[in-house]
Amino acid sequence: MEPEQSKKICLITPGHLASNPRLIKEAIALSSKGFRIHLIFTQYVKYLVDFDRQLLAKHPLWTFDVLNWTGENFSSKVIRYLSSTRYKLLKYSTKTNIAFLANRHYTWQLKRAIKTNASLYIAHNLGSLAIAVSAAKENGSKCGFDAEDFHRNETKDDTENKDFILKKNIEDKYIPSLDYMTASSPIIAEKYAHLYTRDVLTILNVFPQTTIKSKSNFDKPLKIFWFSQTIGANRGLENIIHAISKLEFKVQLALLGKIDTAYLNQLNSLAKSLKLKSKIFFYRSVFPDDLFKIAAKFDIGIASEPGFSINNDIALSNKFFTYIQCGLILISSSTTAQKQFINQFPELGKVYHNNDELASLIAFYNEERQTLNLHKKIAFDLGQKQFNWEIESQKLLILIKNLLSEYGE
Repeated sequence: MEPEQSKKICLITPGHLASNPRLIKEAIALSSKGFRIHLIFTQYVKYLVDFDRQLLAKHPLWTFDVLNWTGENFSSKVIRYLSSTRYKLLKYSTKTNIAFLANRHYTWQLKRAIKTNASLYIAHNLGSLAIAVSAAKENGSKCGFDAEDFHRNETKDDTENKDFILKKNIEDKYIPSLDYMTASSPIIAEKYAHLYTRDVLTILNVFPQTTIKSKSNFDKPLKIFWFSQTIGANRGLENIIHAISKLEFKVQLALLGKIDTAYLNQLNSLAKSLKLKSKIFFYRSVFPDDLFKIAAKFDIGIASEPGFSINNDIALSNKFFTYIQCGLILISSSTTAQKQFINQFPELGKVYHNNDELASLIAFYNEERQTLNLHKKIAFDLGQKQFNWEIESQKLLILIKNLLSEYGE
């Protein structure tokens, strides 16, 4: 049997490493057990390129294939132009591989994946699912898929919608060929397990243990935090602003992520129209490891998902567990997944159903500072003792070790 230390695992994403913390956490856990790690990814956002480089610099033993189509230099401009032209030409062809429609660099990534000749291919994001399955088949290897979302209903619930049809067809074609599958929330796992009559392992969006902790706050204004890769519509941010406009005391609201000028002006206009007394601060996206240092400066983290699609209703985002890890009070909208989680752990925070309830919950914690600080401590302790990557990753490591032990026999 091939020694575990010499087995290569290839992780694939159609996007950036820096925007896929689940992939990075998996790679770190697997490399810590002696597996050789190879990454295949593409770059299309200029400011994330440096974040990718920083991540790779921290793990010099990892090998990788990367395609830069950001347009930041001449070669990437050429790649961007050619890929855009090819995508437009093939998009409406009835002979086009559906995998290409989900990942314009499907052909490039598949060639690199086959050449890698790994023992296991792990797909992150639906755009890389076909690549992992096809490369594994070509090389007689194993393949897995991590479903961070319930992809077919990621943006729309309409079954006649083109996005739904495309993603459903990809899932139906490739998921049955997987050797294993994981999902980021219990309900997403249940849905995929039911659809495909297979085991789907839940791997929560938790993070490594940390000593970075939000401090107690007895008399200073409450600081409220929200973050995502993008600050945009359908995130429930307008609800937060409406809620804090109802408060008779001042709070500080910070939003972290990439935001375009139009939406920034929209939020500022809303705040002005509501005569908002509280201040809104905007933070640019930061290197993933620096996020916790910023989050720990706050008291309350809001998970404001509006439940606009089935996926949005049943997902547990990384912001959810970032707040817990840093010891923030968790105030969440009443999506099915978030409500289910907080009902199991009520001392982590509270659920709101509308703007008035959100305002009331913030007011409650403003008045009950002893409860605020107690719940912050409970959140931090749970983050270090239960909801952390050191514990959660063991499920994945056992699964993969058993899978590759069978493969190597």
